Amino acid sequence: MKRRTALQASIGVVTALALAACGGGNSDDKSTGNAGPASVTIALSSAPNSLDPAQIAVGPFLNYVDPAYASLLTRKADGSLGAGLADKWGYVGKKNTKFKLHLREGVKFADGTPLTATDVVNSIKYFQKGSGPGGAWFRPLKFSTPDSSTVVITSPTPNPDMGTLFTPAYLGGAIISPAGLKDPKKLASATFGAGPYVYSAKQSVSGDHYVYVPNKNFYDKSAIHFEKITVKVMPNVNSQVQALKSGQIDLMFGTPDVAPTVKGNKAITTLQKPTTWAGLFLLDRDGTVVKGLADVRVRQALNHAIDRAAITKAVYGDYGTPVSQPTMPGYEGYSTEAEKMYPYDPAKAKQLLKAAGYKKLTIPVNYGSFDPVTTKMLQAVQDQLAKVGVTLKLKAAANFGGWINDLVSRKNAATVLSPGTGGDSNFYAQQPAFTKTGIMNVFGVDDPDFNAAYEQLAESDPQSRGAASKDLTDVIVRKALALPVSGTDTIVLYNSELRGVQFPKGTGQLISNTLWTTG
Repeated sequence: MKRRTALQASIGVVTALALAACGGGNSDDKSTGNAGPASVTIALSSAPNSLDPAQIAVGPFLNYVDPAYASLLTRKADGSLGAGLADKWGYVGKKNTKFKLHLREGVKFADGTPLTATDVVNSIKYFQKGSGPGGAWFRPLKFSTPDSSTVVITSPTPNPDMGTLFTPAYLGGAIISPAGLKDPKKLASATFGAGPYVYSAKQSVSGDHYVYVPNKNFYDKSAIHFEKITVKVMPNVNSQVQALKSGQIDLMFGTPDVAPTVKGNKAITTLQKPTTWAGLFLLDRDGTVVKGLADVRVRQALNHAIDRAAITKAVYGDYGTPVSQPTMPGYEGYSTEAEKMYPYDPAKAKQLLKAAGYKKLTIPVNYGSFDPVTTKMLQAVQDQLAKVGVTLKLKAAANFGGWINDLVSRKNAATVLSPGTGGDSNFYAQQPAFTKTGIMNVFGVDDPDFNAAYEQLAESDPQSRGAASKDLTDVIVRKALALPVSGTDTIVLYNSELRGVQFPKGTGQLISNTLWTTG
């Protein structure tokens, strides 16, 4: 049970950037569809499980947290780190194990309490104990406070991208005030941050809509662009589209089915970006359940046996990209060489299987039938692998909890994570599945080639990091540790009067709603 709970929480951060939470709400200007200067309304499909940064899911659910909780660092449009509650930051020494943050002067929490280094440490220590998906990355960290405005973070192992942990996407940098930590139960339904807005319980209805109004104690009044931010819960994506067209909402997360319905509508802008890869994680790389998967030739045969372009077109249409690697174009670690390693070649696949001693092979695979799009992708892969003598024995789970149970049972040699994973730097993206202690590496496979490449990336400096990240991808693909099929897009549909709605370079997380403005 303990393993299952930890896995369920940690996998949340693996998939979060892919979760297309959709919904709708009420805008001040319902007649024109324009986002007026007074307010903006965001539609999501699900209500938050909590407003507590240490408990809430990430991905689109960040829209419930971002307004009220400023992060220590931010992500600029060019992908670089930007100032937040901290105005200076960087590594101490050259080992990538110590990172220092200097806090901005004059920052106060919404209740007027000044922000101190001790507050930062206490907040992150609380976050370390939470059940939210980002907590796993923070638990090994240690902290010290040389003075009231400086925090030093120490990692037991090298991390070349420690600053990313303190950006909004990971939530640990969303600092909670002493008042909030004094009575953590209140964090579920109220906000205790230092962000530009505060949650208004009086104007909100839990489970239906969540309203945020300006924080009178925010350190930069010029950064408050709206009199009100509303996040409206609307489970039906078609209802969201109608609300967007009529001007009741200003932004929603789309799907391949509904996105084409707004084409040609000048009042609505479509933004899409490949953020996750969909395919099979080949879990049993030591051959515990399926002996053949321990042979690299078998894993390479699987990669040659599928027509990625055809599957991607059939399943994802204009909102997918064929990929042979566990990352997408435009992200750190993407390798043009790796993308050429496995052209569609069923004859080559059969040759490799024969050389490995297999004419036929059966591989048990678990997946979530609750995700119809990913299920369609898996069925297409199943059909194509059957043509080279490989049978996928599918085990469906009706919900995420069932998928977790099937995964940790160690009865399945491969799995499909719905709706995919990615949208992050290679150091974070590849750790869960391929490091020996990774949360998805349920068989504990220890690959020395992967380890060497991962350690090289962990110890890299800014100048060598790009090459080290690409080398890691090349190792994963050359050894066929996975069976990637498609890079899938996150789709955002929004009122054309909004400005600043974008994906920062190299990330799959939409920029904070506090940074949007109106035309």
